[in-house]
Amino acid sequence: MAEEEAAATTAAEEPKEAKFEGVVTGKYNWGADTKNRAADADIAGEAITKYAWSDGKKTVSVYVEMEGLDDVADEALTTESGEKDCSLTIAAIGSPPKKKTLTLSGVSNEIDGVKLTRKKGKNMVVLKLQKKEEKSWFQLLEGSGGGGGGDDDDMGGMGGMMGGMGGMMGGMMGGGMMGGGMMGM
Repeated sequence: MAEEEAAATTAAEEPKEAKFEGVVTGKYNWGADTKNRAADADIAGEAITKYAWSDGKKTVSVYVEMEGLDDVADEALTTESGEKDCSLTIAAIGSPPKKKTLTLSGVSNEIDGVKLTRKKGKNMVVLKLQKKEEKSWFQLLEGSGGGGGGDDDDMGGMGGMMGGMGGMMGGMMGGGMMGGGMMGM
């Protein structure tokens, strides 16, 4: 009887391994190699997220500055556009060469197309979005919270003034290109 009690006590004292069943099986069984890994390491180099923009009368300019862009062949730069979206694809840049893409989905106003201009010596390209209507853009993308948002009634008559700030602030903050972001002002 004492042996049975000792065996029961020993079994009760041993820590039990957590067992998860159902939808969480394996969810918490991480390997040791995940410690201190960057979350974005798996997608590094794919999406272009740093850019600036400015509003002009007939076009909206989107500035992309990237190290090594001057060395990329013209054929490696392609653009596509729809009424409310556009993209820039760089076939291969950097070492090792990686494909990079800037995708602007949900552009705040309709566009008729996009033209690509290179700024040689500055590692920069400019996408010129052709406006369908000649009107001020208060933000580049819908729901991005640009500078103005809403119309004059929503802003208490301040819509026009804030709209100019949208392009300026987008240019200054979008990649540190203060001069480039304010060209269209």
